[in-house]
Amino acid sequence: RIRARSVMFSASDTPLDLLLSRAREIDGVAVLSTALVVMGAYGVMFVAAAGSPFARAVLFKTGLFARALAHMALSREKSGWPKNRPDPAVALDVSSSDVVSVKRVIFVRHGESTWNEIFNRGFNFRFPLRLFEGLMSELLLLFTKSSFFVDSPLSDYGYEQARELRRFLRDYDGDAAGAAFDAARKSEGGKSTAGSDAFTAARRARRVADADALAGKKSTSIIVSSNLRRAVATTALGFWDRLARTGEKIYVLSCMQEMARNVDTCALAGARECPPLHGIESKVEDINNTPMGRMIVGDSGSVVGLNTHFNVGNKPIGRVGFGGLLEFAEWCSAQDAECIIAGGHSLWFKEFFKAFLDRDASKKDLAARKKIVNCGVVGFTLTHVKHPRHGDVYRVDPESVDSVYGGFAR
Repeated sequence: RIRARSVMFSASDTPLDLLLSRAREIDGVAVLSTALVVMGAYGVMFVAAAGSPFARAVLFKTGLFARALAHMALSREKSGWPKNRPDPAVALDVSSSDVVSVKRVIFVRHGESTWNEIFNRGFNFRFPLRLFEGLMSELLLLFTKSSFFVDSPLSDYGYEQARELRRFLRDYDGDAAGAAFDAARKSEGGKSTAGSDAFTAARRARRVADADALAGKKSTSIIVSSNLRRAVATTALGFWDRLARTGEKIYVLSCMQEMARNVDTCALAGARECPPLHGIESKVEDINNTPMGRMIVGDSGSVVGLNTHFNVGNKPIGRVGFGGLLEFAEWCSAQDAECIIAGGHSLWFKEFFKAFLDRDASKKDLAARKKIVNCGVVGFTLTHVKHPRHGDVYRVDPESVDSVYGGFAR
């Protein structure tokens, strides 16, 4: 409650004077009483949650939206980055004995989410209708532990994009990639030189190796994903045939959680918990024709196996985005696998390229300026060296960045 009394201000009053004057008008007793009532109601709900599923759901949902809105208001993930980071190009100055690891990394962006469906299709005359449908969908989930906006799932179109990715990957291996590359080169024509031929041969070899890694052939590769539902669902659907054949699990990495302040970037899954994938089997085409014997229903609510050892839960409000990028680079370097296939998010991917491409390349390279399209697949080489002056340095080779499927937005 605000005391109803008029206050006279002079033209010489500063904004701080005005703010202090308004603050003095607030009835402290009323504010304290209101806070105590809210805390009391929340305490009653907390006690009731022990025996009431309804109370538990309400308690969960109020806490979820409180954290999400606090993150939207207070998060500053793109601030606080180290200002004196060395140019990744210094990795070229070291000897081979200082090279710790060379990994091939393949980024796979998620399909369209329900948040993207509402806010990324343009603010035209259909926007109010989309927003209304989203709010109604959220209302229907009020007494559940799911959400339409927080940790937004794939939209119907996003599921279709993931199915399209699966169709592509199902028939894509080294032989198919090599044949497609040769056909594209032949159609392009042009003169060849010794230098261009060597570059072309290296690029073709990368394409073939990436295709075999995606298919799980001829090289050691592992599949990882961010801890957000849309990334895990896209990764699971896109690689369904491989997962069903091998029975391998998807590693869930919270360091890959999207880097933005919108509520859709907040995770539902807590530390060591599986992102919920209930009902994902209904989105799989010809599911009965895949070898499901190796897949059993797990903590995710689906037959998709998830390794949550590296999921520390939702990102804190004070998270510095660069820390997640560096943690992922360190994690990749520490793995025995030659290739890491990572399902994740457009802004996070773009910031990773900006952070670890050579400084000159990061100003003009498409990977650092444009988002990967929904369900796009892009591979690159990540090198970790021990620099005598700068210590651990991670570098993305600009000439190793290859678009496998979809590529970058125009």
